[in-house]
Order: sequence, then structure tokens, then C-alpha cells
Amino acid sequence: MTAWDDSDLGKIGAAKELDLGSERPDGTLRDPVAMWVVRTGDHLYVR
Repeated sequence: MTAWDDSDLGKIGAAKELDLGSERPDGTLRDPVAMWVVRTGDHLYVR
């Protein structure tokens, strides 16, 4: 797992909602799904 720096955590944590798409086994992306994000310290929680 790659470590996140404070700048990345700040940008993601400042968003109220993210559009996230997962990758299929063949490398193509699925349609993005809107998810909520909350930052607590150095942790991000996505639902």
C-alpha cells in the first residue's frame, strides 16, 4: 500500500463526496460511484 502525504489527505478529506471507479481484471474502469468521505487525523473513511 502506498503512503498518502498530508497534501493528498487534505485534498481528499476536504471533499464531501468522491466519484470512485474500480478497475476490472482486464484493466478497464467501471462506471464511477459517488461515495462520501471523512478524514479523521491520518485516516480516510469512505462509504
